[in-house]
Amino acid sequence: MVDQPDPLVTKLVQRLHDADPVARRNAAGALRLHGERAVSAIAELSGLLADEDAKVRVEAQRALDRLRQPAA
Repeated sequence: MVDQPDPLVTKLVQRLHDADPVARRNAAGALRLHGERAVSAIAELSGLLADEDAKVRVEAQRALDRLRQPAA
């Protein structure tokens, strides 16, 4: 059986590329709250570490710290 991508995680990953920094920050925060379910978003979140908005970068780092815990 092939694992289907989680539709919520997929939608949140799309929001990581939104033009609005608040939308990007909120999406990163939501992914952080989903924990292991959102581990597939680590690569996309890593890209936000270079975001022009400092708050987006901070939230992306928080999400990465949380999501990397189960994978460690």
